[in-house]
Amino acid sequence: MKTKFGSEASPAWHMYLLAALSTLLSYACQQRSEVNHTAMPLAEFDPQESTYICWSPQFREISLRLIEEISKEDHVTVFYNQRNHRAEALQDLFEQRQISTENLSLTPFELENDNIWIRDYGPLLLQDEQGRQELLAFQYPHEANQEYNRFSEQYARNMQIPFHRSGLFSAGGSREINGRGTIILIEGHEKYINPGLSLEEIEEEYRQKLNQTNVIWLKKGIPQDDLFDNGPLIDNIYGNGVNWHVDEFCRFADAQTILLAQVDPADLALDPFYEVVHERLEESYQILKDARDQDGKPFKIIRVPQAPIIFEQGQYRGQPILYTPVTSYLNFVLTNSLVVVPAYYSPGEPDFIREKDEQAKRAFQEVFKSRKVVTINATALNYSGGGLHCITMHQPKISRGTKAG
Repeated sequence: MKTKFGSEASPAWHMYLLAALSTLLSYACQQRSEVNHTAMPLAEFDPQESTYICWSPQFREISLRLIEEISKEDHVTVFYNQRNHRAEALQDLFEQRQISTENLSLTPFELENDNIWIRDYGPLLLQDEQGRQELLAFQYPHEANQEYNRFSEQYARNMQIPFHRSGLFSAGGSREINGRGTIILIEGHEKYINPGLSLEEIEEEYRQKLNQTNVIWLKKGIPQDDLFDNGPLIDNIYGNGVNWHVDEFCRFADAQTILLAQVDPADLALDPFYEVVHERLEESYQILKDARDQDGKPFKIIRVPQAPIIFEQGQYRGQPILYTPVTSYLNFVLTNSLVVVPAYYSPGEPDFIREKDEQAKRAFQEVFKSRKVVTINATALNYSGGGLHCITMHQPKISRGTKAG
């Protein structure tokens, strides 16, 4: 889950039961399931059954816009916490908003609190070449929402499919998978949430549990996604994120193509902070340029504009600061028919923001020629350290034999 700081910032994700869990986690990650794991997760660009959204009033308008856009062409599963919401009330709301329910399913679960960030705790469906499915859950790395470790168990019971759990802390937004055996991870993030494990132990757990044969390690995420506890990035400017999720700047467009954010050289003159963003992204570019896929082939890397940087006044430990919401065009949502891209321009904003949105939209349309590109303003999510991708999860279509490219 993401953490909103607003005007009185506080540390994100203070770590979990560190000393005790380090030993326990190290042991858990060395265990081998008795199940022969040949199943792996499919990629988001592969055919999907549905897009998952977990209902929460916290971001009602953005959720409704997503549901409305996606359900025009593709299926949406809306999970709702039946302790706090009623299916009839949601159906009435969709009807009031003239959202067709033909492509909608409402799925109940029961926990104490709402939690919209389904990407990070949501069910990870794996399948083998015969189409047999199983569900894997990692440990959810947010100490205030540990009850959501039970979400996937409830889902697996409803689906009546095998359920397995890893002892590794991992969030969906921190993993990028091409569905063929390659996974992209960030060293700094994985070590932060798994302080008792080495990178080798972390990598081995992903290889075993997700049947990944090729691991690409990036060093850091974008600075907007830094923790407050990391300190100022430059002058008195702090990041406002979760310590580096890869889906904020680096995504697979297909099994051989990686989309990577890029700072426009013209933007470097806007503020020195853009140079910090530029350095992080170019470090990742050099790693990806030299990387190979699971078959030993180089990737095609396409650069996509870095979204405009927003600077906000706030406080941290009683002192005035500036902080940066995690703006990103790469935190997009893929469905069978659509690419839903974050947008930042509103009437009255500077023209360069509108131009940047248009530039990004053209870039995505060029990459995803068979899909329609639509945009939704995601700024409210960015202030809480997330984006559109963070509040969705994809359900892969059961696939037998060769996967789609």
